[in-house]
Amino acid sequence: MFSLGKFFKGGDGFGRNVLVVFFGTSLLSIFNLLYQLLIAHRLSPVDFAVFNSLLSLFLIFSAPLLTLQAVTAKFAAEFAARSEVNKIKTLFSGLLLKSVLFSLGTFFVFLVCAPRIASSLKIPSYGPVYMLMWLVAFAWILPVLLGGLQGLKKFNWFVFSSISGGGLKLVLAFVFISFGFGISGALGGYLVATIVTILIAMVALRSFIVGKEQWVYVHFKEIYRYFFPLIISNLCFTGLVNSDMVLVKYYFSPEKAGLYSLSQMVGKIFLFLPMAISVVMFPHASSLNAKAQDARPVLNKSLLYATTLCVAAILFYNLFPERTLILLTGKIYPESIFVGRLFSVSMTGFALSFLLMNYFLSVKDLRFIKFIFIIAGIQLLSILIIHRSLAEVQYILCVSALVLFSSLFILSRKSSA
Repeated sequence: MFSLGKFFKGGDGFGRNVLVVFFGTSLLSIFNLLYQLLIAHRLSPVDFAVFNSLLSLFLIFSAPLLTLQAVTAKFAAEFAARSEVNKIKTLFSGLLLKSVLFSLGTFFVFLVCAPRIASSLKIPSYGPVYMLMWLVAFAWILPVLLGGLQGLKKFNWFVFSSISGGGLKLVLAFVFISFGFGISGALGGYLVATIVTILIAMVALRSFIVGKEQWVYVHFKEIYRYFFPLIISNLCFTGLVNSDMVLVKYYFSPEKAGLYSLSQMVGKIFLFLPMAISVVMFPHASSLNAKAQDARPVLNKSLLYATTLCVAAILFYNLFPERTLILLTGKIYPESIFVGRLFSVSMTGFALSFLLMNYFLSVKDLRFIKFIFIIAGIQLLSILIIHRSLAEVQYILCVSALVLFSSLFILSRKSSA
């Protein structure tokens, strides 16, 4: 029988690490929430919709980066489990070099496409798009370092670097917006915080990325075979939870898109609630799998805690929707309240699906990819065809989320048979 005491006193440290990461990411979530609150309160609904659409576009374009962090964490955890220190160094140096090259390539692609992006999303100035260009470029480097911290179970550094970046992002966004930089100022705070997080993570991993090391052969082809299918899965998942904002900005009036972006604030909280559990679960499950040990108990614990958090959040929002929206955005619109209720359902389904995705990745079970690919395609086509109201868009997301979670949950039971 599951015991809460055993969970937090377990010899593998899983429970203690969950506490460290949970409280750390909770503080980070507060910073991120305050960042969103600042922008929601200081910008008009129309400008906030522009910001949200650019942020959603950033998350879609940087979907491969989620894969890069997961891959780095997985192989670093496996090498650490076998005490293969030189392989860890070779892994980091190889992935960092390739990340810098991709960063340069992404920079020039955005430089060329900036006018087209601004025109399609009805953005009057190129400035915010150019800021997005720098964000995507620097974001290629960060996941290798965060994945290293995660895989090596340096959770204190993982939390410290994340919190430092989150706090700095909030402060700088406030300063830049106060000086009249608007959307560009909000994104500029994000950019500087990303650079600082990179520097802190490099300090934590300096023994693995600087100095002389004995070169050892690492099967990068195996890493690439694991990496590229996951790009597709993460791109699809990121599209599932972010493409709706981009499409709403494209199809609906600026005012309607503004209402939707206010409701999306609720959805973001639900999506990130179980993030700490996923971060800790991944290296533990990966290490157990590398030692040919059963990783299912880790999954079961993670699902239990994630579900508890999400259900509590659903009850809170649906009991106090007006107070929640006032706290989050400073504004109340009847349509935003109703769409927020739908967001609480859709993002809960996606959050639990993300947890299951990370478990499958940690044990090298890639069968889940086809489910995400198919459901993402159906969702995209459905929104392209059916978008008469904001609620219709969210109905589509609710169905997609519940079908995806059910499919992955059943698959996890079959894989454990």
